[in-house]
Amino acid sequence: MRRGLTWIAAAVLVMGGAAGARGEEAGYVSNPGCVICASPAVAEIVFALGCGGRVAGVSDFTDWPPEAAAKPRIGGVLSPNRERILALAPEMILAQGQSEALAGFAQAYGIAFHTFPLETLKDVRAAITGLAAVLGVENAGQALLARMEAEFADLPACGPVPVFLALNHAPGDFSGLMTCGGGTFLDELVTRAGGQNIFSDVPGGWPRISRETLIRRNPGLIVDVQAGPVDDERRGALLSDWERLGFRREQIRILTEEYLLRPGPRAPQSAARLSAVICEKTSGSALKN
Repeated sequence: MRRGLTWIAAAVLVMGGAAGARGEEAGYVSNPGCVICASPAVAEIVFALGCGGRVAGVSDFTDWPPEAAAKPRIGGVLSPNRERILALAPEMILAQGQSEALAGFAQAYGIAFHTFPLETLKDVRAAITGLAAVLGVENAGQALLARMEAEFADLPACGPVPVFLALNHAPGDFSGLMTCGGGTFLDELVTRAGGQNIFSDVPGGWPRISRETLIRRNPGLIVDVQAGPVDDERRGALLSDWERLGFRREQIRILTEEYLLRPGPRAPQSAARLSAVICEKTSGSALKN
């Protein structure tokens, strides 16, 4: 779970109220040739813009695309290794959300710094536009956005289905159960896919959910997002947990695709995956785990 949910844990600390800071106080660089991507989502966008060859280093847990995963690591989102960054001699650091410590470090060493919020789909679009601008590839940014919108437009019309998106569920343990609140990018993806997020009335963020509250809200479909492979034993344990709460096995869908948890160019792919589950539920066919 740690790999896939790392960005959510970081989001609680660094995303709230983040502005798309330009960071010119740390120095301005036009069309930089050597950059550091200080979050997996930022790295994914930079590579999708065709600028992967400029990336000197990436943060821990960066795993997509494979070319990004092969780059040198500069530490975690919240605890970057400053010595490694300096050794890579970047012209610019690209970050996500409120990254005050990293911004201060960049300013102290004269490294250009830009950060972008990635809480909503609107933020994702703005980050793609902003990153394309600072990297001098505006046309690539426009093309990427157009491709994403076309993919969203191709989603089938399904639903509505009351959906609970379950995050951080470990077998036999609901104590860390979380979900997406209203306005988050995952909340928007559920809506685009034809679902109704039963916690959309919770403004923003990633609230922890009690079993009692979940039962009262009575979702028609539970999408249990597991960050990483799930073998038969783990799958059986996860399903048994939900059955003990009174939900039927056909109401549960376990998804393991890591891209579901990352705001970025694969957002339409995430919506399509959710749409497939919701359409399956709407059609009345049995959900298969």
